Parts: sequence; structure tokens; C-alpha cells
Amino acid sequence: MSIQRQDYVLRQIALLRQFIARLASQRTDRELEEALLLSFHLQEKLLPLPPAEFLRLDLDAQITALRHLEPPAAARDKCLSYAGLLAETAELYDLKGRDDLAAGARQMALYASLVVALEHPADASAIALINRLTAALDPAELHAPVAELLAEFRRPA
Repeated sequence: MSIQRQDYVLRQIALLRQFIARLASQRTDRELEEALLLSFHLQEKLLPLPPAEFLRLDLDAQITALRHLEPPAAARDKCLSYAGLLAETAELYDLKGRDDLAAGARQMALYASLVVALEHPADASAIALINRLTAALDPAELHAPVAELLAEFRRPA
């Protein structure tokens, strides 16, 4: 992904985060739908495939597709951007009362964050996101690939 496109996506995620904070206190259904549309639009910008194709892939294949042909630093940034966007999307689903979709988005975000943290153990952004996501998820309900990666992350070096 080009630097300009990455910067655009990061700026838009920051705007989405502000929008969500405002919605948490004074939301309307219309604004909530607008925020979800923005989230979906940003996901399309990040994804290397059409969203319907991308979401049919398992988690590992999604991360592989996201990182395909990217230099290591760009691949890391792209994974963290995707994870951050999914975490914000989960907040929107919470506001809509869609706990099932929120949990799914959080698990996908956690998986992407864990991939980065396992490759870059000192990555403060990835670790902060992992802590935020694990606090919001029930460990007993983690899907097997996410639980396995989390166990590997928590295993002493």
C-alpha cells in the first residue's frame, strides 16, 4: 500500500474513533449507519481483494493476503491498521446492540494484532491493542486460531 494511501486510512480511522466517541454519548441511528459505512469503506481501502472474497478466507489467509507484496514495515502497519479498524467497528456493533458481530470483529482484530506482536515483541501499539481487545473478549469464546495465537503470545520466551 502506498504511503499516501496508508496515511489517508490512518487519518480516517482517527476520525472514525472521534465519531464513535461522539456516538457513544449522543447517537442517532442515521449517524451510526454513517459510521458503519465509513468503516466498511476504509476496510475496502485496506483489503487487497473484494470484501466478499476476503472475508471468505480464514484468518491466517486474510493476514497473508493483507501482507502480500508489502515490505515488512508496510505489512506491519497494514495489519495494525486493519486490527485498529476492526476494533473500532466492534465498538459500532456494540452501539447497535450486535454483540455477535462485535465479538467477531474483536477476534479478527486480536488475531491481526497477535501476528504483529509475535513478529515484533516490543511493538507497543500491537501490545496495547491486544490488551484492549482481550479485556473485551471472553477467553472461553475465542475461536481456536485466535486462542492458539494468544497462548503463543503469552508463553514465556
